[in-house]
Amino acid sequence: MPKSWKKLKRGKTIKTVLFDIDGTILNCNSAGRASLIEATREVFGTPGRMEKLDFQGKTDPAILKESLEIMGFSHKEIEEKTESLKERYFFHLAGNIRNFDVILFPGITEILEKLSSRDDIFLGLLTGNFQRSARIKLDSYKLNHYFPFGAFGDDAPIRNLLPEVAKKRVAELFQRDMDYSKTYIIGDTIYDVRCAKYAGAVSVAVGTGWGPTDKLLDEKPDYFFNSLEDTNQFLNILED
Repeated sequence: MPKSWKKLKRGKTIKTVLFDIDGTILNCNSAGRASLIEATREVFGTPGRMEKLDFQGKTDPAILKESLEIMGFSHKEIEEKTESLKERYFFHLAGNIRNFDVILFPGITEILEKLSSRDDIFLGLLTGNFQRSARIKLDSYKLNHYFPFGAFGDDAPIRNLLPEVAKKRVAELFQRDMDYSKTYIIGDTIYDVRCAKYAGAVSVAVGTGWGPTDKLLDEKPDYFFNSLEDTNQFLNILED
């Protein structure tokens, strides 16, 4: 936990900033997809339909369920083998993340450094990744220490339910309420924008992912950036 958070003033207004990972912080160049395919092939004897499945905005549990149900596996079969599949997925991801060309987007480190030094910001994750896969990906650039908490795919199968998870984590860790109107959800897909709007949070869309920019803008996010390279431009929205 950043030292600055230990001296929070009880009367100070706190803002929460929650980052997506894939397409927002990092481009893992399909390391996650390749690892899931390997894991499902080992555990279920088939990669399902993951080669063609659109991963954008979906939680890892939803991706697994959708791809395996298409192949005729029952909910019970999937549930019984999910833990084994996750262990194989994490194993392969830890190896693949070192072999794929993982890209850290410009401006991210600078933004995280500045936000983590402030005593009026709770900095966390809101991602469809399982917690362990999220941490494996972030560790490729030693970013985990910036994020002492998060809401993950393990916590809920639907992205729109994750802000409530983050709210509970903030209450547990810091004994403070997470005000949705002062919470910024940052992501690269239409589902990140919809998630923020569903919770009544501030939606921040970035064009560093794989979806078309016009589709993101059609969702009318509160803020849109082509990238976060201009760190001051991004940080200024937290002063509104």
